[in-house]
Amino acid sequence: MSATQDRDATERASLAAVIDKNRGEIERRWLTTVLERIAGNASPTDLRDAMPDYLRGLVEALRGPDGSESTGEAAWVDVAREHAVTRVRLGFDIDELVNEFIILRRVLFQIAEEEHLMVADGRQAARLADLIERAISVSVKSYVESRDYEARQREAEHIGFVTHELRNPLSTAVLAATQLGRSFGDSPPPRQLLVLEKALGRMSALIDRVLESERLDAGKVEAHAIDVSLAEVAEQPLLVAEDAARKKGLSLEVRIPQDARVHVDPQLTSSALFNLLENAVKYTDEGRVVVEADLGPDGVVVHVRDNCPGIPEEELKTIFDPFERGGSDKPGTGLGLAIARRALEAEGGTLGGESKGERGCHFWMTLPSPQSTH
Repeated sequence: MSATQDRDATERASLAAVIDKNRGEIERRWLTTVLERIAGNASPTDLRDAMPDYLRGLVEALRGPDGSESTGEAAWVDVAREHAVTRVRLGFDIDELVNEFIILRRVLFQIAEEEHLMVADGRQAARLADLIERAISVSVKSYVESRDYEARQREAEHIGFVTHELRNPLSTAVLAATQLGRSFGDSPPPRQLLVLEKALGRMSALIDRVLESERLDAGKVEAHAIDVSLAEVAEQPLLVAEDAARKKGLSLEVRIPQDARVHVDPQLTSSALFNLLENAVKYTDEGRVVVEADLGPDGVVVHVRDNCPGIPEEELKTIFDPFERGGSDKPGTGLGLAIARRALEAEGGTLGGESKGERGCHFWMTLPSPQSTH
């Protein structure tokens, strides 16, 4: 170990000892100031939720062999989620979140000075500042994720209520249309009734898709991954796509190795592939749709290629967002790709897409293999 490294290790150990010795006092001063300046109506228990664990983790990180500048980030990352959830529940904004860490930095400076720890060249002062800045960066990220998650949860609950209320009159209308159709016996029902039944079917499918999209977006869908054959998972979506392609005069080419196995939730993966294939067939008016799988050391990549008119680069940036349909005049809800992406992400997969040249689109989904999960 060089002289510089030895000095750095000694200073880190000294700082760790001071923080460890004064953890209770650091927490008390920090909590008192936060209550006075930021959250006077909050419960002290709620405010201090993750702070003891952070100070403990900080001491352990400083005493460890890692002397890198990411020490503060490493110490905070395990408790940031809990802290962020509490701050969202308490109604903190980002400024208040950052200010409580600024208060912590000041308290640490006070304690260090009282323990005569600050050296002439300011290395420990810079180290303390960096520790807190690293924690702030992680905390802000976790706060934003938690805040957005809470917002999605509320939105999903509202949409769930509305769609539930829509189901009752829709079910009544479907039942009435069915009974009316039976009244014609062996005679063909009037065209108006067929149009009505088709419209009711589309409305029911739209409600189901909106609910599925919102549940996935709000994180209310739990993935139950198992080791399973990819061909088995893809069987039903491929049967549906083959029938739809045949009716349009398209060819569907499938190249999925029979020995390909994945570690996925079969229902979520099947849903994602169904939506990709449905889009490919819908937007391809001539030619073919090709489905093939590549086996790699870390997982399986399923490619879906079609001969659609193509997607502009700007539309590709938003095409995975709910209700984003791009410039096509084809009927649809703009939910298929959004559902596919969220379904895959819920089980640890990903979804990507590209469109090069004047024609054709290429979408791919990555799925974890059994070997990559062990």
